[in-house]
Formats: sequence, C-alpha cells, structure tokens
Amino acid sequence: MSMRPADTGEGTSPEVDVMQVRAWPSTDGGAERAHDPATDPAALAAYFKAEGFAVIRGAVPGALCAHAVRGFAEQVRPDRGYFMRHQSSDLERHVFTQHGFMKYPIMNVQDLTERRFTRFRSACLDALTHPKLQQTVAAILGEPARLIHTMYFDGNQTTWAHRDGSYIDAAGGQMIGLWLALEDIHPGAGRFFVVPRSHVTAVPGERELAEKDPNGPAYKAAMARFVASGPLEVVAPALRQGDIIVWSSRTIHGSLPTTDPARSRKSLTGHYVGRSQKFGWQVQSPTSGRATAFNDMPVVLHGQRNLRNLLRVKYVTPLRRRAKAALPWLHAALRGGKGG
Repeated sequence: MSMRPADTGEGTSPEVDVMQVRAWPSTDGGAERAHDPATDPAALAAYFKAEGFAVIRGAVPGALCAHAVRGFAEQVRPDRGYFMRHQSSDLERHVFTQHGFMKYPIMNVQDLTERRFTRFRSACLDALTHPKLQQTVAAILGEPARLIHTMYFDGNQTTWAHRDGSYIDAAGGQMIGLWLALEDIHPGAGRFFVVPRSHVTAVPGERELAEKDPNGPAYKAAMARFVASGPLEVVAPALRQGDIIVWSSRTIHGSLPTTDPARSRKSLTGHYVGRSQKFGWQVQSPTSGRATAFNDMPVVLHGQRNLRNLLRVKYVTPLRRRAKAALPWLHAALRGGKGG
C-alpha cells in the first residue's frame, strides 16, 4: 500500500511485519503516568517535554464518545457518497472489512457537509475540542491551540511506525497529535503505541529517507526496525472510552498488529498547533486557510468535501496531467508542420 501526500502515516503496510518479532509491552496503566491538566498543568508539560507523550484518563465524557459513534452508524456508514480518505488522500466510497467495519478512516471530519452529517460532524468536533482536551494541549504548547487535522477510525488496520513531523508540522516541531478512544479498545484491535523519548532520539538514515519519500518502503522499514530492535522501550497503554494519549510530532508512534479483526477500534485523531504558530505540509502544497470554531477553538477547514473538489480530483486533474504530458508531442508536431 502506498500512502499519498496528505497522509501522516496511518494505514496498512506490509513493511511493519518486522515489528511483530518483538514482545510488545502492553500496559494497563502501570508503565505510563496518567495526568490531569486541570490540577497540575506544569507537571503535565514537564513530563511531556521529557517523554514525548502523555496519557489523560477520562478526558472526554463517555456519552459524547457514544454520540459520535452513533452519528457514524446513523449518518456516515449507510451513506454511499464519497469521503476524503486518509489512506489515499482521495474522495472514495466506503470499503468494508469482512467483519463489517469501515476499512479506511475518514480524513478531516470538519469538512463534511453540515446539513448532511450534522450529528456526526458536531459530535466529533465537540469531542476533539472538549475543554479538557483544550486544557491539555494548551498546557503543553504554552498557549491556546487550534485544530488543524482530524481523522475518524472505525476498523483496525495497522498503523506503521512514523513521526508526524515527516508529513505535517508546526515550526520547530511544535505540533501535537492526540488520539481519543471512543470505545474501550480491545488488545486484539491493535492498541496505539508510542516510543517514549524518541522525540529526542535519531533513527539512522531517517532524515534522508524522509526527505526522499516518507511514504516509501525504505522509510517504513527503517522506522519499523528501529522500533522493533532499537534502544527504546515501546508503550501501548490500555485505553478505555474517553481516554486520550497525546504525543509530540517528533515522537515515533503507530499501532500494534491486529490479532482479532472482529474487534473494532473506534477512535478520533486530532493534530493541534498553537494559535500563534504556522503549520505546513512537508509533502504537499498548503491547503485552505479558512477556519470554523467549536467550543471557541479554531478548526482549520480544507475544503475537501464538495462537488467541485470531487470533480477536480476525479476528472479535471487527470485531464490536466494528460494534457501536460501531451504538450511536448504537440509542440514537436507544430514545429514539424511549420518546417514542412
């Protein structure tokens, strides 16, 4: 499977197979420390700076998580339209696994049509801009944040080891990733993992491979080898509904191999930057600068869910590419005609 430019690493990939040889330490609240940004934001910020990640238990009410899941089941799952996919960075219809889960996550739920997906869109953005999440990212960033990128997961495809900063980041590596469990995550569904202190640890040859192609097999294999046999431990917290894990854009993370495909992994991912910070894609052109707001948090819109974009992706862009490829032939033909 080949990721496309807008992706930040999530998707299935055969290159992660090397990671399965390691005995993954899957923790149930012991190895990692759970924090509460409301009671001690300074301790949270200090731990995050040192370890490159943090876990917040019960950050989002279970009722709100369940509301997002119901919105998906009622409004999104039965829809036969096109959705922007994180796996392909293209507008595509649903593909379901043999156990009935949406295989490829939806990218940027904020761009879904409000009239058509009101309950789902609102529930997801209410969750990702919940006051406790805002407290968490503000404590780490040192200022209020804005939400720049989102994903909704239903199925349990494996996520290869990667750094978000290889794909999208704020200046100085200041972007924060956040993963919210919308249900109790079963170990067989492939728990989310992080590599503590990897945000300050180099992977041999990584920079050159990332600059060449962070979606390529060489980059994936190098990251997988480092995680599987490198000097740092791997932490895969047991996350229940409403729990979150946050990580630095420089922290290596991914998901454990799925061992029970009958289990779902309903979850939301968000990426945040400080409101004073600029962000940019490392592998594609900048997108829209427009934004909306939820719970008084700015949410960047990318304009991906509309008919004009669908026509551009499906028809206009391919025609332009074909026309551009034909230009040398056309110029040669015209010069030949004039010369004759």
